[in-house]
Amino acid sequence: MKIRTEFRFTLPKGTGIKTEGGHKVSGTMRLVKVKDIVSIERDSSVQKNTGAFYVVLLSKVIESLGAEKSINRNTIEKLNPVDFAFLVDFMHEINHQIIKKIPLKCPNCQTEYYGEFEQLGEA
Repeated sequence: MKIRTEFRFTLPKGTGIKTEGGHKVSGTMRLVKVKDIVSIERDSSVQKNTGAFYVVLLSKVIESLGAEKSINRNTIEKLNPVDFAFLVDFMHEINHQIIKKIPLKCPNCQTEYYGEFEQLGEA
């Protein structure tokens, strides 16, 4: 089974972002990698579960956005709040569909059940 690593999206508002043609702003996002989370954790200026955390993480995982030449923190910070919220939700959705549930087995009673990750990057 091949896991998709690139996901397409279209922003709901898309204001402030240059487009290649037309007025819809679309782009691609990749899955979050462990090294993304580790590099953010090492940055002492970014606290976990804050807006800054998601700004930095989105700047790492968004590969293309409209006609923008490079995606960085400034690109994400100028997004409309509706678009920012959409991208955070989209990032959670694509990452949790891959690692959301894992099969577990109790070593004592041998009961099988599914565990679920509660935080992004918990794997």
